[in-house]
Amino acid sequence: MAKAKKLGPGKCVHCLKQVPERDSDHVFPASWYPDSTPPNLEKWQIPSCIPCNADYGKLENDFLIKVGLCLDPFDPASKSVVERALRSLKPAVGRNARDAQHRLNKGRKILAEALQGDQIPDHGIFPGLGDRWGDLNKEPTAVLVPVESFKRITEKIVRGIFYIEEQKFIEQPHKIDFFALAEEDGLFWEQVLDKFGTVYAREPGIVVRRAVAPEDGISALFVITFWQQFKTYASVTT
Repeated sequence: MAKAKKLGPGKCVHCLKQVPERDSDHVFPASWYPDSTPPNLEKWQIPSCIPCNADYGKLENDFLIKVGLCLDPFDPASKSVVERALRSLKPAVGRNARDAQHRLNKGRKILAEALQGDQIPDHGIFPGLGDRWGDLNKEPTAVLVPVESFKRITEKIVRGIFYIEEQKFIEQPHKIDFFALAEEDGLFWEQVLDKFGTVYAREPGIVVRRAVAPEDGISALFVITFWQQFKTYASVTT
């Protein structure tokens, strides 16, 4: 994995602190882009302090593995992401004995936390991430992904788009609110974005739609589509 590019002193997009040294942080992690991504696609990057970049790196690695196991293994938008997630749990491809054991332990932990069959509550399935594997198993298995992970990744993308487009930081009194909505509950958001929104696409990995209030240039609605399969929603308000 390539090291993050150093940017020197300045303000971190995430924690808003002035720091003496910053990394160039990928808004949509480089490892999340599927193999079907055009090779010349520019990947969004923003300035992050080194601790925030490291913290998000751990979060994104865990999220990729868990959500990767829930994506469609045959769709070109997610096929290589699923393969990446599965590979990260295979001891046989470990760089050494320690890495192999780490992969084994990680897989065992995910399996131990997973819910089986009747243990899976209907209300606990993230919209768009239902059964992807058909009849490969005798009963469905649900991988547990913390809602906080969806929330933090959504917030990161919202902050990233504002910085890339307007060099703006999301600061008090503004705040970001995250929503996980079923398709029918997201219709109002979609209608607003159809009329007033702008699309920022790095397909097939991610598509961001944003509508910004002209009154202050920062209050906004967001709908973010991941791997053409599930969405998160966010608002920026005071």
